[in-house]
Amino acid sequence: MISLNKTIAYTQNWKPTFLIALLLGTVIPVLLITLEPFDNSNSFSYKYLILSGYSVCIIIPILIFHPIENYVYKIQTKRWFIVNECIYIISTLFVIFIFSFFYHFFVISGLTSFTYELIWSFIKSFGVPFTPIVVPLWLYLRSKYGQIEVPDYDKSSTKKVKKITINGTNKSETLTIFESDFIFAKAQQNYVDIYFNTDKGMQQKTLRSTLSNIIKQLPKAWQVHRSYLVNLDYLKTVEGNARKRFIRITTTEETIPISQVYYKALNKRLSNSSQELQK
Repeated sequence: MISLNKTIAYTQNWKPTFLIALLLGTVIPVLLITLEPFDNSNSFSYKYLILSGYSVCIIIPILIFHPIENYVYKIQTKRWFIVNECIYIISTLFVIFIFSFFYHFFVISGLTSFTYELIWSFIKSFGVPFTPIVVPLWLYLRSKYGQIEVPDYDKSSTKKVKKITINGTNKSETLTIFESDFIFAKAQQNYVDIYFNTDKGMQQKTLRSTLSNIIKQLPKAWQVHRSYLVNLDYLKTVEGNARKRFIRITTTEETIPISQVYYKALNKRLSNSSQELQK
């Protein structure tokens, strides 16, 4: 089962977002002209031009929602989860349906009054059938132009001033530490080992939970592998080659594997910070 709290690539910039909107806005009119779902091939003049107007009903909602999704991305410390993607697609798709209905109602049909039943009927008859065609393409384009970004943290603002409480599945399982003391977490089946800094050195506590649940509770945690979260403030080196890479941190000799997709993001972050990765 896919975890809805898994981090995925995100399309933050306006240029690829506009390109995605333009591509989707081109596909739908082409399908309408080709399939003629309204069965009105001879009922009005300038058919192709008018049907092309549906592209605006797609482009505008996507552009309207982009500042909102960017805001959510920012407050989640530049992390985007599967659940965010699902909510975004469903919400934007619904607005696209509404825009399309009014365009169809006023421009195509030339009617002057409508009911909520007409809106629902339009969505069921014309919106839903196109969803299996549009949504997979939409998700593919967002993934293609998106990226996983490793945020920079201000170490001076995260010294021992803020405590966080990490909760496991069982209510009795909690761990309260300073945010800056979190080092890394390792998932093993239904348990997560959390390693943190103390006056006596690095300590470890096991909570019954999933990695996706833990990452939502740790603002400074960054996923580098399907089984590992790391506080990048403790990063020492990144070693290995294209086939296998791993991280070394300052508090332990244990090596932490890093997946290729996360390596690319980390490499970019460190390059922007004038830090070298050891190839």
